[in-house]
Amino acid sequence: MSNHLNIIEISNKVYSISIEDYLPYQIKQVVPSCFTDLEDICVTFDRTTLFFKNDKSIEYVRQALDDLKEYLSKESIVFNSWELPICFDNSFTNDLEEVFSENKEDILTYRKKFLKQTFKLEFYGFLPGFGYLSGLPKNLHLPRKSSPSKAVQKGSVAIGGAQVGVYPQKSPGGWQCIGNCPIPWINLKVSPYVFINPGDHIRFKEIDLLQYQKINLEVEMDVFSFEKLKL
Repeated sequence: MSNHLNIIEISNKVYSISIEDYLPYQIKQVVPSCFTDLEDICVTFDRTTLFFKNDKSIEYVRQALDDLKEYLSKESIVFNSWELPICFDNSFTNDLEEVFSENKEDILTYRKKFLKQTFKLEFYGFLPGFGYLSGLPKNLHLPRKSSPSKAVQKGSVAIGGAQVGVYPQKSPGGWQCIGNCPIPWINLKVSPYVFINPGDHIRFKEIDLLQYQKINLEVEMDVFSFEKLKL
């Protein structure tokens, strides 16, 4: 197993690993069983970073991970499916109006096709909690903006070429916004910081503005149950 294990020591408490033939989200499912004082795991496209409460030597980390072979199999990986709300109210940015020259029928058709799709979270990047979703059919691809917006609304569901993403905070951005999701993908106050893992599947369900406001209020009051989003 060690022949396939690549470890980078970032500090005495932080190590970045990659195991040949396995994606980070597959590794994340079994790594916690190898350590007793693992504080957090960060998943990116091709690496998994481990954060420990106490100092660890690279030899200790390597030895512990050598035992993964018997557990690390694709059959042991559990993925979740989620149904996330999206609101198309006019109070949110709607770049489809420009894309389709304000043709309401074309906009409605695009939205209906979008809501029928199932996406997969590939990895997080760009901003903390900004997930890149695959699974958008070619006929729904939208070109990135020629001039990026200076301030994209928090929660904006946007299309950038073949990918879908949800902006976790207000920020500049060049993707086409089609609606808004009241569910925060990241919470830096509570571990685990993200509730959707790479490899999980996602569908979007349309809600009206009143439903959006209700969910948003529950989130702000820390009483929203993310479990009910599971399919």
